Amino acid sequence: MSTLITGGNGFVGSALAKKLLEQGEDVRVTIRKESNTSAIDELDVEKVYADVRDQGSIAKALKGCRKLYHTAALYKVWLPDDQELHDVNVEGTRIVMQEALKQGVEKVVLTSSIAALGITANGEPSDEQVRFNLWDTRLPYEISKYESEEVAGKFVKQGLPLVIVRPSLVLGEQDFYPTPSGQLVLDVLHGRYLFYLDGGINLVDINDVIAGHCAAMDLGKIGESYNLGNNRNNISLKELFSLIGEVSGVSAPWIKIPYSVALAYSNLSLLMANYVTHKPPLFAPGALEVLHLFKKMDSTKAISQLELPQTPLKETIRRTVDWYR
Repeated sequence: MSTLITGGNGFVGSALAKKLLEQGEDVRVTIRKESNTSAIDELDVEKVYADVRDQGSIAKALKGCRKLYHTAALYKVWLPDDQELHDVNVEGTRIVMQEALKQGVEKVVLTSSIAALGITANGEPSDEQVRFNLWDTRLPYEISKYESEEVAGKFVKQGLPLVIVRPSLVLGEQDFYPTPSGQLVLDVLHGRYLFYLDGGINLVDINDVIAGHCAAMDLGKIGESYNLGNNRNNISLKELFSLIGEVSGVSAPWIKIPYSVALAYSNLSLLMANYVTHKPPLFAPGALEVLHLFKKMDSTKAISQLELPQTPLKETIRRTVDWYR
């Protein structure tokens, strides 16, 4: 009996596949025909072509699997059409959960995101009980991840043995695409940021995230969610840029500008992306807003119940920078 990882060629999915192979599991991964498989080409995994939007392909991919990690998702802060986020992250999750229930999968771990968390009124870190409350913002990715959790939760009531994990901003090796997380590090290394602004985010090591996934499968309580972050890594943008600069030896942005000015620049970049370049802007307004909101994460529950590791951020950034170079 195999373990299926949807999106097994992605940053989290490929790292998870490697760990499960090390633990002696038979691993099957879903990929699409246009997928970049660099992260799994040297792994002894069974590759199957499937798209989470295609119920037939998911049914075939799940056949004979007793465990499922649903890591497949669109992690994009800008797309020409936001409907794609809903189709993949929400409807795709519904299809995968429906098939998992139908085929009697023994346990499912859904990879959600810090994006699905809300923000506390007093600025304290958000634990699992803080509901999403960012409906008035321009954050289609965040909304899609919250709605993905809501869709999956309905299947728990029908008997699906599901656990949800929410990684914060993940950094580490093998981020081939790269994800927006890795791109942020690359942009600092290449001197693309000329300024910083108030705000920040929680960051977590890829190895800690994978340990959290495995523990959620083994120890996670059905119907529960777990924040996979680092309680020491609720860090401001200024501190993050400075740490990347310190580790890499590059000059970090040192000019602070008001959020209103940064947003104006971001909106101009968005217009250029939408109508001229058709490539992601340096900072999409939604991404800028997320960072300005400074969503802090409390991962005490996962640390206590899943023994989630807490790798020091400096070590994580050093490995990330070394791998990119």
